[in-house]
Amino acid sequence: MNAATMVTAAQLRAAVHFPDLIEPVARVFQAASAGHADSGLIVMFPAGRPEAGDVYVKSGTVRGCPIYIIKVSPWFAANVAEQRPQGGFVAVFDSRTGHTLALLEDEHYLSDIRTAAAGAVVARALAPNRVDTALVAGSGVQAYWQPLALHRERPYRKLLVWARDPDKAATLTARLAPVLPHVDIEVVPDLGPAARRADVILTTTQAREPLIHGDWLRPGQHITAIGADDATKCELDATVLRRARVYVDARDTARDTGEVHRAIRAGRYALDDIAGELGDVLAGTTPARTSAGDITVATLAGLGAQDLAAAEVALQKLGIRPV
Repeated sequence: MNAATMVTAAQLRAAVHFPDLIEPVARVFQAASAGHADSGLIVMFPAGRPEAGDVYVKSGTVRGCPIYIIKVSPWFAANVAEQRPQGGFVAVFDSRTGHTLALLEDEHYLSDIRTAAAGAVVARALAPNRVDTALVAGSGVQAYWQPLALHRERPYRKLLVWARDPDKAATLTARLAPVLPHVDIEVVPDLGPAARRADVILTTTQAREPLIHGDWLRPGQHITAIGADDATKCELDATVLRRARVYVDARDTARDTGEVHRAIRAGRYALDDIAGELGDVLAGTTPARTSAGDITVATLAGLGAQDLAAAEVALQKLGIRPV
């Protein structure tokens, strides 16, 4: 048995980029909805309070894939405050022998870019054909990646940026301006009026209470909500869900996390109200928009099988193969 290959975050950043993951993530959405992928999840709160830090332990297998993975993905507010990378790693195993093939010390990088890839897939499947104005709520890592992912699939003219901290919104704007040179970027002080202006709304926050309210919405809008990835978080109120065609990465995950979980517990929504899984939309077995006036929502908690897709691409780029 050969020793596992150690791969650093610097190596991953040099070798793998978010466009590399778009098609693999799209395929995994479909595999998961077809019952060909398994994704396990354990969530821990070792920092004592959910808002101070969490650790996600995810597993991912896909039928016929030569590898499987276990990912340990911590997010701690202290790292954000002190501008340190997050920790964590992806352990990659040989599906034939179970031997450890590689340890990817990714500092959350693969998680970040596979989430961006998922946002691009969602935009392709559900966003209006023409997007003039987008809104991003948040100021963290995904508030950077999701506007790029949307613009790749639906080039827009204007981006509105909202965050609780205006200084952080301004910092995000400065980061986005060089990579979105033809987009007019505006920091906005009030979320409600901005949501009414936007054709697409991207929510990327750690919110524990809804930020986006259903009575703000108008026909034809789309929302990609990626922040509410455990039972303590929620970015959209139940009225948003009831007004929209809602799509999820997996029904069982949605039942236990985020806005769908919150609305079901409140008796204001049911699992059967979900329009479908993204994989079924991509496979053509579930319709996406049925009219130009549909409001669509994709609320994503992330699947371990998507991390498997990211790891497989990384290994291919780095020339690491099962024995």
